[in-house]
Amino acid sequence: MRGQQKAAKSRVFYQLYIVNIVITVVFICMIAAVCSIFSTSLILKHMTEFNESMLEEKRQSLDERVRQLDETVYLILGDRNVFNLIMTREAYNGRPMALLNIIRHFQNVCSSSSLIMGVELIDLQRGISVTEKAKTTIQADRLNVEFSSKSLFLIREQEGERHLELVQRLEPIQGEKTVYMILTVDLDAFTDNILMGNEAGMVRSCLMVEDGGIIIGGDSRQPDVDEQLMGQEAGVEHFESQGHLFMLYKKQSESSNLTIGTVQDYTYLTRESSKVRQKIILVSLLVIAAASVIIYGFSLYFYRPLNRLGSKLAIMTVRDEPHMAKNEYMLIEDVVKELQTDKEYGLPSVVRDSVRKLVTEVFDQERFGHLKRLLRQNMDFAWYVLMIVEFDDEADRFQAQSAWQRLVGDERQIDGIIAGLTQTRLVGIFNTDLGYEEFLGLAEQQKRELEECEGILCTCCVSQEFQNPENMSLIYSSMLRTLEKTFFKGKNTLIYETAPTADYKEEYYKKETEKQLNQLVREGKEEEAVEALHSLTRELCAKETDIQYTRFLYFQICSKLIENVMELGGRLPGEYHERAVFQKIFQARDLMELEQISEKILITCVEKSGKKEQSYSPNVERAIAFIMSNYGRDLSLDDVAGNVFLSAGYLSIIFKEETGYTVLEYITYIRMQKAKELILQVPALKVKDIAERLGYNNVQSFIRYFKKYYGETPVAFRKKTDNKN
Repeated sequence: MRGQQKAAKSRVFYQLYIVNIVITVVFICMIAAVCSIFSTSLILKHMTEFNESMLEEKRQSLDERVRQLDETVYLILGDRNVFNLIMTREAYNGRPMALLNIIRHFQNVCSSSSLIMGVELIDLQRGISVTEKAKTTIQADRLNVEFSSKSLFLIREQEGERHLELVQRLEPIQGEKTVYMILTVDLDAFTDNILMGNEAGMVRSCLMVEDGGIIIGGDSRQPDVDEQLMGQEAGVEHFESQGHLFMLYKKQSESSNLTIGTVQDYTYLTRESSKVRQKIILVSLLVIAAASVIIYGFSLYFYRPLNRLGSKLAIMTVRDEPHMAKNEYMLIEDVVKELQTDKEYGLPSVVRDSVRKLVTEVFDQERFGHLKRLLRQNMDFAWYVLMIVEFDDEADRFQAQSAWQRLVGDERQIDGIIAGLTQTRLVGIFNTDLGYEEFLGLAEQQKRELEECEGILCTCCVSQEFQNPENMSLIYSSMLRTLEKTFFKGKNTLIYETAPTADYKEEYYKKETEKQLNQLVREGKEEEAVEALHSLTRELCAKETDIQYTRFLYFQICSKLIENVMELGGRLPGEYHERAVFQKIFQARDLMELEQISEKILITCVEKSGKKEQSYSPNVERAIAFIMSNYGRDLSLDDVAGNVFLSAGYLSIIFKEETGYTVLEYITYIRMQKAKELILQVPALKVKDIAERLGYNNVQSFIRYFKKYYGETPVAFRKKTDNKN
């Protein structure tokens, strides 16, 4: 009989061993499958992302060089003789001396720019072509073929050589006169460090014009690849040719009709990945075989003490257990139950776990009765009270727990169960005949004695008195929300539940407090403005409004103050950017810190509101006015520069010096201000509609810029605002 029992118990070992082997086999097979399936795709993904980022950098370099050429065109047109020539049809301005000056000017431009090999100015009315070398008569057939669009790059064959030309079409007298400016570009200088490539020949690049003609970088060995690349839309495509796998990348220039194309041969990568896949499968089989042996040895090693423990526990009688234990684990479980029921050294963990379940799960009357008997607490008074005590230091919890237990022992009208729920949180279930105010007085006195005698700082949260202990879990959940009032009361205080206060609408503060603060700031009354802010803080503290709504309210007030100061011409430090203010306010830990942040912003606004900065120059003023009137359409630097009759490069310099923003940054700043207003004031507008109103053709671009400014998407920003209201 005894041998049969021992044999029955040993089956547990074999069951565990088989389960472990099955889990190991499944786990290793899954790893092998995942590695074999996704290894190549992951490498290709990262390789593609890297190449796309590199191609984007090359595209930006290309656009920068195109902008340099455009600025050179504006520089040429700024010459007095050139200007007179293109702006009039009189013969006086076509005299030999004037043309000679123009030719010399062209020679200076060519010698001062490494990108330009030649300059040509064509006047259709006069039928002349002026270059850096001479004046000639134009060829009519050239005009019809090459000058059909406004500004573009063209490839021209001349004496067996290919030349790249930038053509600018100008209409100084609209409908009556047309002039063409042609720059012959040095291909080596223009394409230097723009094309991608490596020594192994796996990656090569080419430069193409809009109709697909390759300017430089074509490969005569792979004409079908070049043909596929020329016909490809912008983006990434896979292409197979002559047993080779190619990745084709194409990126369109934003400021010209040029396109950068890149071809990458990843045949070698695919071949090597297949070899790695075979090795992974082989190694996995070997690992499974080795793991089976190792798991068997370890299972046997760990099972032996368990088997010996089971043999010893088998002779122990377990009270009120009519069934026989089937294996070692059931024996251990039965003995632990016995220890938890009768043994004094098992008491602390039993109390802690029981209290946790009583206050965080569904109330169990049997568990509560067992806990009362275990701690010898009658709990037959009229009222129950829950209390949560939180500490800054884990070591303080043990001393405080002993102090509260002494209070329960000393007071005849209080029974209680106290347990440490977490390392820094103590929970007490008290039963008493004392009145609620009297109990609060004892709690306050006990807290004060801990601070004075023991130096223990803690926050006490006391629930309302209740009669039905089955409501403990609901009351505990309510107390956790009450603990949030430390935001208004501060740490190390006594907090208790009060009757709910009336909700306050955002409109009340916006119409009254914001209006008052903005008026005081404009009048420069710093002390009165600070006092008004303190008055708002005291009112919010007394009413204990929603914490997130309180933060949002201060953010609205500070944002409006900053906006008004900017409108008055004042300049605030960079740290008062709207996104930075938003982050500071919503990271405030309590109401006092929130008030200090707002007060600092308020004082700075008062100081800056009366100090209007020097006005901008007329050119910058016109640029700002144009942006304010046209931010709702797709704007570029060239659009703004053309409106104020300046070159894009010159406008960028003076705009940055005077405003601190680049032109594009300022356009984005204005759009983000308007976006916030639309989100807050017109809830019915969709994000797509807002993006279109602000000139964004791509809604994802608008969302990306908005998140960069305000730290979250427009939908999340609107949802948070709605929750505050």
